[in-house]
Amino acid sequence: MQPGASLNLLEVVGLLVGGLALFLYGLDCMTGGLKAIAGARLQSLLGTLTASRWRGVLAGAGITALLNSSTITTVLLVGFVSAGLMTLAQSIPVIMGANIGSTLTVQIIAFNISAITPFLLALGFLLHGFARRELLRQLGGVLLGLGLLFLGIEFMGNATRPLRNFEPFIAAMQDMRNPLLGIVIGAIFTAIVQSSAATLAIVIALGSQGLIPLESGIALILGANVGTCGTALLAAIGKNAEATQVGIVHLLFNVLGVLFFAFVIPQFADLVRMVSPSAPELTGAARLAAETPRQAANAHTIFSVFSTAILIWFTGPIGRLAQRIAPATRKTLHDPGVPRYLDDTLLDMPALGIARVQLELASLGKQVQGLVERGADIAVRGTAQDVVDIAGQDKAAESLSTAILGYIGQLSDGNDSEDESHQMVDLTRIAATLDAIREVATTSMLALSQRRLSQGAATDRLDRLRNADTLTFATAVIAQLESAVNTVIHPDIDAVARIVAAKPALEAMAGAARQGIMAELHLRSPDDVANFRLANDMIEHLNEIARLSRAIVQATAALRDVRLDDAAAVPSATKDPMKETP
Repeated sequence: MQPGASLNLLEVVGLLVGGLALFLYGLDCMTGGLKAIAGARLQSLLGTLTASRWRGVLAGAGITALLNSSTITTVLLVGFVSAGLMTLAQSIPVIMGANIGSTLTVQIIAFNISAITPFLLALGFLLHGFARRELLRQLGGVLLGLGLLFLGIEFMGNATRPLRNFEPFIAAMQDMRNPLLGIVIGAIFTAIVQSSAATLAIVIALGSQGLIPLESGIALILGANVGTCGTALLAAIGKNAEATQVGIVHLLFNVLGVLFFAFVIPQFADLVRMVSPSAPELTGAARLAAETPRQAANAHTIFSVFSTAILIWFTGPIGRLAQRIAPATRKTLHDPGVPRYLDDTLLDMPALGIARVQLELASLGKQVQGLVERGADIAVRGTAQDVVDIAGQDKAAESLSTAILGYIGQLSDGNDSEDESHQMVDLTRIAATLDAIREVATTSMLALSQRRLSQGAATDRLDRLRNADTLTFATAVIAQLESAVNTVIHPDIDAVARIVAAKPALEAMAGAARQGIMAELHLRSPDDVANFRLANDMIEHLNEIARLSRAIVQATAALRDVRLDDAAAVPSATKDPMKETP
């Protein structure tokens, strides 16, 4: 287009918006495939978070590189801190590492590989649509997303090509050398599209046409690092103060880095030019087009690495500043009926969602254990008011169980992995088994209490039945339930084998308890017969809880693929542990 010629604004805007849409969709496809491929490895990476600040940086960089999004990593951290799984101090190095990991995508898109874009699209489509193996299908999604990403950049480059000779646009790009203007524009645009990679892609597209000087590109890059904090701050809304502090730490880290670089952009640009490939044989816009894309990517990487290397030593002050900005209020009691660990941001990452379900099931298990202990006591000694009081605890446990099962269902909707599908079935079995134990504690045992109250059975007489044998049996059953609940998070072959092998010993304890009751009562009167029935029914209910506890460990064994020497001890994939023969 010659100077002074009219600009087809509709065509430029159409290509630019369409290219951005393709880029964002390709980025989403690539991220989805990477999450599915890397999901099983994320839990082990997350296990390194508390080791040291530098390992936290590496973990944050690794997770972000795998997920292809620092925003997702930061939102995950908001969920972890909100659930009490991490402290704010532990999250800070991970946030810093996430900024480094996000530079990988920008480095990839800075390479001009438009020649192989059709092959990426073709191969990605074939693998994603026709491959039989799940891994190959997900890999196809990554390649397809990568191809769409480069195609989107090509569209944006074609859209901006007519602007090479459009004086108003050239003047605007020169004005953007003003760092404040560039930073503000970059931050606003990134906050709108919720992707700093998209902002960098536009910088690269403009640079590939020789339309933007490096100094202006750096200003936009700095703004993008501030704008990307918006999603994490939004994710913290409605959560506790500690979660809000994670979003603030992310913002503080980027703002502090931007404040430093904003005053040295010309010197920073010179450094970037020094370490980046150059094309001295070219001049003017042609040289800008050849050099700027790689320089923009390198500027982003240097900014993230340098900021982390400096600010990593100030994690304490940054954390304290975030706590002052969003101070924690006086802690209130957590509603036991409301999930503490389930996080909707993990619904499309089943590997992490499954780990959260296990934590929530363990919490439900503790509540159920408390109901068993309380229900057994009320059955023998409780009043009518005690029966009413425990109903609130039962309702809370039922609500939590319903939330867990609903979350598992949502995880299943977004899951394509056969292994994870089997795990979700096992998690459902555990939840159903805990529900069954809750029913025994709050329905069957409380029915005994109501029978006792209606019959006017003497409490002191029943107390005499709580001899050493019955107490030993009841204590052993509750201890086995506690151990079974612990295996939901920490299953191992010894714990599973020990609980399953305890069945004969518990049956012997139940027999000894019955003999002790017979010796005490002699069944010489109708009251003795009524008390015997109450005590015998209590033993049967405890036997049922012991059986269900074994069902829990059998399900957790299948969940973690634990194998026992005794093949009968662990059910097969088709055997329901809820149907164990007593």
